[in-house]
Amino acid sequence: MLKYFKNSLLLFSLSFAIFACKNKTKQVATESADTVAYEAETVPAKKVEVPLPTFPSTANKIEDLIPQFYEIDLEADGDLNGDGVDDKALVLINTKDTTGVRTALVLLKQDNAYSVNTISHMAVDPKYREDGYKIYDYEEIAIDSGKLVVRIQATGPSGTIESEYKYINNELVLTNVRTFNMGAGGQTEIEFDVLKGIYEQTDINTMKEDMPSTTTTKKYKIPKVLFKDSDPSYIMIKAYEKAGN
Repeated sequence: MLKYFKNSLLLFSLSFAIFACKNKTKQVATESADTVAYEAETVPAKKVEVPLPTFPSTANKIEDLIPQFYEIDLEADGDLNGDGVDDKALVLINTKDTTGVRTALVLLKQDNAYSVNTISHMAVDPKYREDGYKIYDYEEIAIDSGKLVVRIQATGPSGTIESEYKYINNELVLTNVRTFNMGAGGQTEIEFDVLKGIYEQTDINTMKEDMPSTTTTKKYKIPKVLFKDSDPSYIMIKAYEKAGN
């Protein structure tokens, strides 16, 4: 539920920005702000205060990697590390606590076995709220052109967040995060290129026929974020705050 609270906080901040955009007396069709450089604090790994499953390092069959009371919720196949062999990404859910954290595994195929290369308990949000309702309407993980992509979206207040990971020097690293939120009178799109340190925010006024927009670009350098430590929603909240919103 901690990640759901953080997503709600992000929504509130974005909704506030939309409201402010909507009420400007003068709209600019497209505005590209000067790039402003500043240094962000280290993004800490979130504490996960629940018992976590353990995994063997290798297995010949996928089912041999699934702990008791867990099942596969999302999965994807494709070559992640560029060796020409299809790897696999899994998101597991605890069937005894579907509101808890979900565990994401990246399995590299080696000969006839799968090696557990990296594990994250923060990269994917919980599936359900405590009242039993799903947090997001659509969820997907995919391996596309050597990148692991995690997409979760909702037509309601939770909005959309998409994160991308890529192997760099044998480490699975967060490279990009994108969010989209909409409310009465406006939409906010944010893209954060983590490797280049470029944050771009576009606010769109949907109350006017020509839907004018304002785009702000800033520099936002953060330390390297590994898949195992990544919490994309938290990172975007901090980037949004640092951008002056």
